[in-house]
Amino acid sequence: MVRTIMLAAVLVGQVGGADAPPLKPKAAWSVNYAEDMCVLSRDYGTAADTVSIAFRPTPFNDRVQTLLLGSRKQIGYGPRVVVHVDGRAGTGVFDGHGQRAPMPKAPNMAVTFDLPRDTVTDFAGTEPIGFTLSGGKPLRLDLGLSPAALNVLRRCETDLMKSWGFDVAAVDTTPAVPARAQRDPAMWLLNSDFPRQLLGASAVVTIAWIITTEGRIRNCRVVRSSGNATFDAIPCEALGRRARYTPARDANGKPVETLSSRVVRFQS
Repeated sequence: MVRTIMLAAVLVGQVGGADAPPLKPKAAWSVNYAEDMCVLSRDYGTAADTVSIAFRPTPFNDRVQTLLLGSRKQIGYGPRVVVHVDGRAGTGVFDGHGQRAPMPKAPNMAVTFDLPRDTVTDFAGTEPIGFTLSGGKPLRLDLGLSPAALNVLRRCETDLMKSWGFDVAAVDTTPAVPARAQRDPAMWLLNSDFPRQLLGASAVVTIAWIITTEGRIRNCRVVRSSGNATFDAIPCEALGRRARYTPARDANGKPVETLSSRVVRFQS
């Protein structure tokens, strides 16, 4: 079942400056309740010159997949792209890499990259946000990302965790201090975890778990199977051995249990 919620548009004033004026919203934010993801999206510009942005978090993960969709002139060419994001008052908030690809059955291009969730939360406000893509056109958007839109996105993530069988009422879904990984989560899964008998194969597995008050994980489960039991068994076993957190805390400073999830891509 797919459900979409339209949110009241937040139209903010145009900001002047030496650069081209930021593109203004064409419509309200919408939150799409898809089967296995939540998507917060909005269109900007004009009918002849439209740019779309979408935030697609894996529920309760600290990274948010971000997608920019536009013309080939705006987004550029080539699969690899260097991404720079400017926040309020032109302050650089992100430098990293993304992937660029043509949209199926459409003349547009899309670039995807992962932003820290804290960065997306900090976008809430009225200042324009700038995106510079290597090989593309600098983009500035009057993002108008309201706390209300972020709250609806979080509710979607909570509903998704419920649909995966987690007792959401028994954990803190909005801790005052989020849980923090004690080391780079990219190191939780190693090349040595890839099964030798499946070299040359690839798979995508989505897992979810509870972070305990001791900073470990429990009740890790596959919520979207790769279709291969060998691949499915690897992530939770590896995270159980390697994943460690500084636990989440409530407003009184007490450690609380909370949730997280992750999409794991096996490629060889």
